Amino acid sequence: MDDRTIEKIFAIGYQVGIINLARELGLIDEHVTEQQAYKMYGKSRVQKWRHKRWIVGYPTGNSQRAKFYYRRSELETASRMLDLQNIIPPARIKQILEQI
Repeated sequence: MDDRTIEKIFAIGYQVGIINLARELGLIDEHVTEQQAYKMYGKSRVQKWRHKRWIVGYPTGNSQRAKFYYRRSELETASRMLDLQNIIPPARIKQILEQI
């Protein structure tokens, strides 16, 4: 891998860490309704991430307001995982993980 690819990987890791830190400090709300998630990330992406089990839809208990909510940290991590897949081919990621 070249230096630019490694820099992109570290940048993605920093972004996930910053989001988790902001959540821990209470600067961002952790719970996002299904409609908010669709608006922020796109309906097809959220559904694809849920199908891949990168995120979990938690029932709200009030189906009139919202059926599911998602955790922002999971959504952001899934978004960054998608970014990472665009940088490194999935076959290469699997190969790296097998070496560990």
